[in-house]
Amino acid sequence: CCQPDDKLNLIEAEYGIRGTAVIYKLFQKISGEKGSYCEWDDEVGLLFSSKTCGLAGGDKLVSEVISAALKRDLLSTEKYEKYGILTSRGIQERK
Repeated sequence: CCQPDDKLNLIEAEYGIRGTAVIYKLFQKISGEKGSYCEWDDEVGLLFSSKTCGLAGGDKLVSEVISAALKRDLLSTEKYEKYGILTSRGIQERK
């Protein structure tokens, strides 16, 4: 569909600057944890949403942004569905 910058711009268009912030925080987590991916499930998502993003427990922003990033191939749908991890082709190529 689009270049990486366009994909980020679409996230921001859909979710505002908070959506972009979630993506950048996710990329920091992905790069910092295992070097090229991070494990992801509902509990990890809840802690990330609360501790890293400062969102209330019922706020669905993080899960919605992740869904949008997977849909736009900003994050790897294949790796997420197969292994329960978040990563991207770009991150994998740089590591």
